[in-house]
Amino acid sequence: MSEPDPTSAPVSDPAPAGGEGEAQALIRRQLAMLGRLAEAGLNIALVIERQVMAAEAAAPDAPPAPLGDLALAYGRVSRAVRLAVALQTRLLKDLQELDEAAVRRRRGAAAEAARDRQAREAARKTRVERIVGRLICEAFSDQADVDRLAEDLYERLDDDDIYGVLLDRPVSEIIELICRDLGIAPDWSRLAQEAWAEEEIRSGAAGAPLSGLRRLEPPAAAEPRPPDPGLATSRLDELRAAELRARSP
Repeated sequence: MSEPDPTSAPVSDPAPAGGEGEAQALIRRQLAMLGRLAEAGLNIALVIERQVMAAEAAAPDAPPAPLGDLALAYGRVSRAVRLAVALQTRLLKDLQELDEAAVRRRRGAAAEAARDRQAREAARKTRVERIVGRLICEAFSDQADVDRLAEDLYERLDDDDIYGVLLDRPVSEIIELICRDLGIAPDWSRLAQEAWAEEEIRSGAAGAPLSGLRRLEPPAAAEPRPPDPGLATSRLDELRAAELRARSP
């Protein structure tokens, strides 16, 4: 039983923060309502102010009269406006904290995805190094040639400009490209029987070296054909004729 390929694991997306989005939408609606209340309260306060100024203009030489209900109404409206503004400030702070938390979460998810991709790339590189290194040792008996080709292998895998991003290619395809550059001709019919190759074939995303192979399967057993009634009758007639000949003197 072959082990699953750790380099083919999909990257999981972070779960959407539905509660956080609802909280942000609610705060924005509350800010809009507080804005309307503050504006309405300010308009009422301005109306009261104009009434006081009109009374003073009508009798400029008269001593100031007590404001009474106007002063009481103006005080209440002023407090309501100040309270609305204070609540707006508090809600804006809460909204900013939610936005910053969402940014931190997105950055954390992006960093985690990058670390996961790097780990999968490293695992795939290690797998390719191990397989091609074994092929080098099988193809060359001179240790100097083995060391030289192994060094060339490591340099090629470390240079993305040569083969591109490793996760964008199947393992078999990377092995084929490297072996071609190193002058090695792998026996793909033999490699196809190894665990990593079988796993790649089962994944449905096998590279050209493996997908091009025609795996020999034992021929299916032919289904038994029903007996021909005509042949059975002819055989029976032959047996009867032979029996009659044996009885005749």
